[in-house]
Amino acid sequence: MSDELIFADEVHPTEQAPTAVRPWKILIVDDDEEVHSITKLALRNFTFDDRPLTFLHAYSGKEGIDTLQQNPDVAVCLLDVVMETEHAGLDTANAIRSDLKNGFVRIVLRTGQPGQAPEETIIAEYDINDYKEKTELTRGKLHTLIYSCLRSYRDIIALDRSRQGLERILESSTQLQQKTYLKDFAKGILEQITAILSPEEDAFYAKNDGVAAFEHSGELKVIAGTGEFADKESENAYQIIPAECREIIDDEEPGFKSKMTSAGFICMYRSSEEHTGLLFMRELKTRNELENHLLQMFCRNALTAFENISLRTLLEESQREIVYLLGDAVEHRSKETGYHLKRVSEISFVLATKCGLSQETARSIREAAPLHDLGKIAIPDSILNKPAKLDAEEWEVMKSHSEVGYEMLHSSDKPLLKLGAEIARDHHERWDGTGYPAGKKGDEIGIAGRITAIADVFDALCSRRVYKSPWDMKRVEEYFQLQRGLHFDPDLVDLLFEHLDEFIEIQQNYPDPE
Repeated sequence: MSDELIFADEVHPTEQAPTAVRPWKILIVDDDEEVHSITKLALRNFTFDDRPLTFLHAYSGKEGIDTLQQNPDVAVCLLDVVMETEHAGLDTANAIRSDLKNGFVRIVLRTGQPGQAPEETIIAEYDINDYKEKTELTRGKLHTLIYSCLRSYRDIIALDRSRQGLERILESSTQLQQKTYLKDFAKGILEQITAILSPEEDAFYAKNDGVAAFEHSGELKVIAGTGEFADKESENAYQIIPAECREIIDDEEPGFKSKMTSAGFICMYRSSEEHTGLLFMRELKTRNELENHLLQMFCRNALTAFENISLRTLLEESQREIVYLLGDAVEHRSKETGYHLKRVSEISFVLATKCGLSQETARSIREAAPLHDLGKIAIPDSILNKPAKLDAEEWEVMKSHSEVGYEMLHSSDKPLLKLGAEIARDHHERWDGTGYPAGKKGDEIGIAGRITAIADVFDALCSRRVYKSPWDMKRVEEYFQLQRGLHFDPDLVDLLFEHLDEFIEIQQNYPDPE
């Protein structure tokens, strides 16, 4: 029997019109030029899912491997068994799966000498998808074969993209959870959206112009923006978003809603009348149901987390405001008004950063520093505001404010208040061990207390008080150099004056009223 392929008469091929649709790649690996030509002729007008075919050609097993290495998205490989060697095709099939790690391409072995490679043996021992004798591949059967292979390849790729998409959602969610501050989290959502969907060239492209907004007590404000919206923070989101997308915002029903419009993609999660999270991405488009499903899934989960962090941020802001109010009440009792607490907080933050503490720890010290003198609330006015020097008995009462502040705060389970308790207790300790209340020495004194002590004294010396005028910076520096290693941590004193310009700037940014 001849190996020649015979097809019914067909109309002469015509040139296929150019198309923007990405074609399916078919790789023909065969040392017979005529097999290449006949295969192309038989499949010349073939389409699947409205996508045509494009053919790649290799004439040996090695050429086939090289071609697949350069084109990992080949859908079907029509592979001859006997080429440069009697088992070149088998070696190539094995290399595709083992060396190239390509489990997606559908491999069809074709042979004109079936006795040399029995079908039962080949199917059992090699990871191929079909085995055909060249004589049985008429035009009709070749079409059936390619339909079957492409359908299988399409479904496998869809499953893999779904897996990759879910992995990207998990990875993005993990990255987002590392962002504990609302603005960082909101911006992270916008940046991750374009990474969630398939990055392949035939998936989707979108300019990363987006808005993340949160509504609290009836005001929908932009928390973060990217691209053209990067400078819109704190603006009214309703005024920024295109009119065709506002229908979702006007819908007061609770739950998750989304809409794809010509202007872009908008989604919103409303949990109550006062709490709403919103995302808008200009010109965002999805190509298929899988991408749309991944986008919906990510945004729904991200907005739920966005609300949780928003509410936590509001709670933390309320906690910080209470801390300032408590500290400010003490300052007013001792007739020290103005921005002393704000300056001490900011100086403590910068100093904490300069000495190598993490941003999170530095921020915690900044927020707890206003509580350093909370214990003075228990000191009688006659002592607290006495214009003359305190006698020995009065001084003992005054010193007790450190322990009183600690006792007021340390039993709380809130990290901010616990840190405030440590600062209240330690900020009057001295590096040489002569301070109070416990006479701690050196590193025995908590770093937060050491930092706040320097910030408090530095600001007090630089500021006007009822009993003194502000000192000039030369006098302040002389005092700190004198107390370096006695009252204050010497390394922190060095950092204070290495970066003196930054601390002077804080003084200038928060001046006391005249």
